[in-house]
Amino acid sequence: MNSNHQSQQGQHDIAERVAHLETAIDYQGQALSGLREEMRAGFVRTDAEFVRVHEQLLRIRTTDFRILLSVCLTTALGTAGLIIKVFGLLPSP
Repeated sequence: MNSNHQSQQGQHDIAERVAHLETAIDYQGQALSGLREEMRAGFVRTDAEFVRVHEQLLRIRTTDFRILLSVCLTTALGTAGLIIKVFGLLPSP
C-alpha cells in the first residue's frame, strides 16, 4: 500500500515538473515572438533602408578583412624574422 502511494506521489511530481516546463516554454516562445517583431520593425521597414543596412554591413566586413589580413601578414613576417635571426640564416657582413 505504501509503494502505491509513493508511485502516485512520483507521478504527481512528474506532472508538476512537466507543467513548469510547459509554462517556461510558453514564456520563451512569447519572448522570441516579441524579439522577432522588434527586429522586423527595426530593420526591414523599406527596401531602401534594407539596402543601406546591407551596404554598411558590407563596408564593415571589408574593413574587418583588411585588418585581419594585415595582422596575419605582420605575424608571419615577424615569425620569419625571428626564425632567421635565431638560426643565423643571414650571412654576416
